[in-house]
Amino acid sequence: MRALTSLFLLPLLTACGNTKTVYVPAPVVPISADLTADTPMPGMAVPFTWQTSLELNAQLYTALGQCNLDKAAIRKIESSRQGKNAQPQ
Repeated sequence: MRALTSLFLLPLLTACGNTKTVYVPAPVVPISADLTADTPMPGMAVPFTWQTSLELNAQLYTALGQCNLDKAAIRKIESSRQGKNAQPQ
């Protein structure tokens, strides 16, 4: 009985020895266009009558500027990533 079982298992074990590992590159998902579009920066109206309103608007203006800098960096990364994909490997 053991010999019969060994005869059936032997081809299965040798078949696993002949497998070849092939690595397939994963496709790069592009960053969405709405994430890379500039956020409009509204002009600060003059005059502001309340000090807190002025401070809040200045903070929002700074945040929008930083947002646009971040999006510019995303666009730069995306363009460099597309440039690397275009080159033959």
